[in-house]
Amino acid sequence: MMKKLQVILLPVFLLCFSAHPALGETAAGRVPETNDVAAFLNDLGKRVSNFTTLSTEFTQEKEMAMFKEKLVLKGRIYLQKPNKIAWHVDSPLRYSVLITDTFIRQWDEDTDQVQEISLTKNPIFQNVLNQLTVWFSGDYSSLLEVNDVRIAKQEPLTIEFTPRDKNIAKKIIKKITITFREDQTYLRQIRIQELSGDVTTIQFMHTLLNAPLNSSSFEVKGHV
Repeated sequence: MMKKLQVILLPVFLLCFSAHPALGETAAGRVPETNDVAAFLNDLGKRVSNFTTLSTEFTQEKEMAMFKEKLVLKGRIYLQKPNKIAWHVDSPLRYSVLITDTFIRQWDEDTDQVQEISLTKNPIFQNVLNQLTVWFSGDYSSLLEVNDVRIAKQEPLTIEFTPRDKNIAKKIIKKITITFREDQTYLRQIRIQELSGDVTTIQFMHTLLNAPLNSSSFEVKGHV
């Protein structure tokens, strides 16, 4: 379970970026220069969308340093504020994980078993949830405390996050690069470079904000 969760969870806390329209604009309607990053993130926090739900399709490619072939996953993500995310992989295997404020529940077709772990007993997973809270609350300027942030490109808007020493993510992640669609309404891509040399690239398609979601969107297969 832990290995599968590692593949799924690393990019989860970044998904929230896709819920903030016009991320690349300041109050003056322009993309900030590098030395304006702090003001940019502060302004972004003031303009957080009032979304309550999100749904999106994704394609995730994992390039592993030890192997030539890429692992390509396709599926769907459903999010409901303040603390519920479901990540469903549909191909080439079927896998589902549900994250709430108290537990992580997962199912895979290989075992056809549902497993559940408590977040209170797993500080690493709790940290992932804490990151989600930061994104949802709009406290983006706090990210400067644990990351070096750089606006790498303005068209399309591309932002780089490099974890600092006091960021727990630094033990795994070298750099995270976020690219937005041309209209800057939500994410087009997340690229995560790990210290191991592995690279994960996630493309988001057909993202909808405040779309009606039913209970089945947050179900994993099988029964606990």
